Amino acid sequence: MAGSRVVLLLALLGGLIPGRLDAQTDAGAERAEAIYLKKMLSFVQWPISPGVSDEAFQVCVVGGHRNSYVFAEEMRGTKVQGRKIEVRSVRNEESLKNCKVLFIGSPEPKSRAKLLESVKGAQMLTVGDDPGFLEAGGILEFSYAGNTIQFTVNLQAARNASLKIDARLLTLARRVVTEKEAAGT
Repeated sequence: MAGSRVVLLLALLGGLIPGRLDAQTDAGAERAEAIYLKKMLSFVQWPISPGVSDEAFQVCVVGGHRNSYVFAEEMRGTKVQGRKIEVRSVRNEESLKNCKVLFIGSPEPKSRAKLLESVKGAQMLTVGDDPGFLEAGGILEFSYAGNTIQFTVNLQAARNASLKIDARLLTLARRVVTEKEAAGT
């Protein structure tokens, strides 16, 4: 069963993700997360907004210019819903306008909570790589088991953001937090 999930994951994500990643370095982890996120975007559906078809698809990155550079390099030439991806670095909640994806890279918990609270209910995919990200209200959390990247999805948070995540991606998640789990029942 686990072997078939790995094969399915590689097939769904285009076979471009290495089986083992150098998660020991920040640069290796950032690059792996950018690669995974780029592939995952095609499995997320945002509501159609009138008049934005010619605007760039904004991927906003918190965590410094280095993170933004890595994400911009990996996402160059990629389109989402027919729109070219534009990666930009953000520092605070005031600069999140027009973001469709918000990647919060290992911040301090107070900063993470403030950012997630500021986008609550927005049609934005929130992604993080620190433990507790889903519990804080994030939608997609990257984690590592040795040198293998994994992800967990908060389905209730995705629904609250009016996002639909393809079932094929959900089957590959290490864990999917459902509405019952999110409500604590």
